[in-house]
Amino acid sequence: MVMGMLRLLLVRHGESIWNEEDRIQGQQDVPLSERGRQQAIVLGKWLKGVPIDACYASPLSRAIETAQLMLEAMAQKVLVRPLPALMERAFGEWEGKQVSKVKERYPNEFTQWVAQHYAPAPPGGESLSELLSRVEQGLMEIVRNVPNGTVLMVGHSGSVKAALCILFRLPLSSFARLRISNASLTVVELWNGQAWLLAFNDTCHLDTMEKNST
Repeated sequence: MVMGMLRLLLVRHGESIWNEEDRIQGQQDVPLSERGRQQAIVLGKWLKGVPIDACYASPLSRAIETAQLMLEAMAQKVLVRPLPALMERAFGEWEGKQVSKVKERYPNEFTQWVAQHYAPAPPGGESLSELLSRVEQGLMEIVRNVPNGTVLMVGHSGSVKAALCILFRLPLSSFARLRISNASLTVVELWNGQAWLLAFNDTCHLDTMEKNST
């Protein structure tokens, strides 16, 4: 139980090479693209001045590097702690394939997966319930280790959405409706066990990148 105030800065990693190619990444260790690295730096600069008490990240390199680049831009000397519970959902046989190819090769499974709000396990992958159970264990570890203060938590679309479903006791069907963008910021505060949403999928810090690229 949280006896004080814990602020969670939930961040999805910057854009990766496979994000650019519309490939399903899952738990494949795909690196950030150059654009993704710049996104992480811009977000870190946006948060400069915010004291960070601890940082937890998925052990996949795209999350670890996002966390490291952010902390460097924030001028924060905080250790990035890999936490396997924050890894992306395992997509089994679908990993590495473009979404269009998955629809062609697994038409029945993909149709059922979408119809059931992404709840079933892809062939050889994790079900939504399994993902939520894993992420919940990670959140419990973070709360035990840092009951008060500010924690930077860098994960993936799936693990960030799972965390929100857990913290706000959302039904499983809500998972499919949530959208978490690359290098987005979602802020949740926990007061004595009660969750409060301060920001959701905020990407306004990336506006300068878009303007500079046009």
